[in-house]
Amino acid sequence: MNQRSGFTFIEVLACLFILALGIASAVSLTLYGELLSERAQAKSTAMATALSVAVDPSPLLHAAQAAQWHLAGAQGVGTTTGWINGYYIVRTEGVGSAPCPGFVSDPVSVDVFGGLRGTLVASYSTRIMRQEASQ
Repeated sequence: MNQRSGFTFIEVLACLFILALGIASAVSLTLYGELLSERAQAKSTAMATALSVAVDPSPLLHAAQAAQWHLAGAQGVGTTTGWINGYYIVRTEGVGSAPCPGFVSDPVSVDVFGGLRGTLVASYSTRIMRQEASQ
């Protein structure tokens, strides 16, 4: 009686297939997690940029960047565009209403794109209260 111990070729192939499937799953989950992390960081940076630009239509920029920043009128009413933090920003400010004497409330919207009019990464809308210039 001759008994052999060991695995058959089919059992070895099945084991290798299961092992390869597990490794491929782990790699794909890692890459997907990295993609989600990059998107979250981009949205966070874009939203912080949008909040900053909504309040200040003429942010303090390096001289090279300031040359590419197109500011609208003196009070900011109109469309301001340019590049900040690697994003293309479009800030639109309209003429608002006067909620009380001596003040004006202007609507402001900021769109942040991931390239020159590329993918919209973040969008923010608010109203800015300003004191009217005395005459």
